[in-house]
Amino acid sequence: MSLLDAEEIETVIRRNVGAPGSPQFHVLDIGETHADICLPYDEGMTRLGNTISGPVLMTLADAAMYTAIIAHVPDGEYAVTSHFHIEFLQRPRAADVLARAHLLRVGRRSVTCRVELFSQDFDTLVAHVSGAYARMNTATSGTGGATSGA
Repeated sequence: MSLLDAEEIETVIRRNVGAPGSPQFHVLDIGETHADICLPYDEGMTRLGNTISGPVLMTLADAAMYTAIIAHVPDGEYAVTSHFHIEFLQRPRAADVLARAHLLRVGRRSVTCRVELFSQDFDTLVAHVSGAYARMNTATSGTGGATSGA
């Protein structure tokens, strides 16, 4: 069960994800251990060859992990990216990009996730991401502010 509804999560993302041009991520679905989000296509997202750029894909994947964490982890809004690895599998066409983030493990100190990125529909997998977020006590925790345990 989600701690926040889709609209509340979108508000948190827009407030907390520092991305140039304030991309308009849309929460499509919140499942028991996953979140689906969409980044609608914009011409500024492409690079040479009319393909979605790597930095756009990485931003979307990170936002998808954050969405899943906000939806399912108490005080998830204060979590910060601690690990991020992406494998580009095929060239994404110039279209909407969808992300499905799965929570693999929710620990006391960190949350481990995986994300699949799709071009326009959930049939064309373009990248796979693994990552983790460090859980923080509050927005002002600074260094060493993670909760105890792993």
